Amino acid sequence: MFFDFHIHGDQKLAQEAFNFGYYGITLIDDSEVRHNLLNTTIGKKHNKNISHPLILKGVEIKAKNPEDLKKKVNKFRKEIDVILVQGGNLKINRAATEDPRVDILCYPYRNRIDSGINHVLAAKAAENRVAIEINLKYLLINRLNQRHRILNQFQQIVKLHRKFKFPTIITSNANSIYDLHSPRDVIALAACFGMTSEEASEAISVIPQEIIERSKMREQIIVSGARLLKCEDSKKIG
Repeated sequence: MFFDFHIHGDQKLAQEAFNFGYYGITLIDDSEVRHNLLNTTIGKKHNKNISHPLILKGVEIKAKNPEDLKKKVNKFRKEIDVILVQGGNLKINRAATEDPRVDILCYPYRNRIDSGINHVLAAKAAENRVAIEINLKYLLINRLNQRHRILNQFQQIVKLHRKFKFPTIITSNANSIYDLHSPRDVIALAACFGMTSEEASEAISVIPQEIIERSKMREQIIVSGARLLKCEDSKKIG
């Protein structure tokens, strides 16, 4: 099962993504401009016209500073399936990787020469299971003379990922059908920045599923360190 967790669009674009071979997607609701997205819940079919069940509701947070980031995460965490944080500023990158309520740090390399992820942030992302995004649109829409720099940034992230084991996710950031890529094409393209086919496949399958499971777990949390158990879970523990 393959997933694209960064799509700006509607049901029509969702169906196109499914036609490309994705099992599930996240439709992004910009944190600055509220849209009427699908009223979805994880794991439930809400539209019989769509052949796959999984459309998650996400938000891409644009924060001015770490305090603003924390405020917006508090605001959206309970009502949103997937929280993405727009990176680039090193302080925002750090605040996002330190917050386990954040699911994805988007393009931490935006408008930077380096990848935006150093050893400290890599360790924090691994500890808090914050996925670092490799954004294909960021690569493809930039001018040819900029792509070498971006490929180098992606390569830095891949090297840090192998050392620190933080989750890495590949997304399209699509807002039209022309931005979408089939899972096979994504895996092939990932070879350009040093990912193996196994690593690329994990980035669009295993890591999104991990984010989904974490989102389900949050619904069971009562207080820090305690969560609700189903009857079958209680019997297993007993």
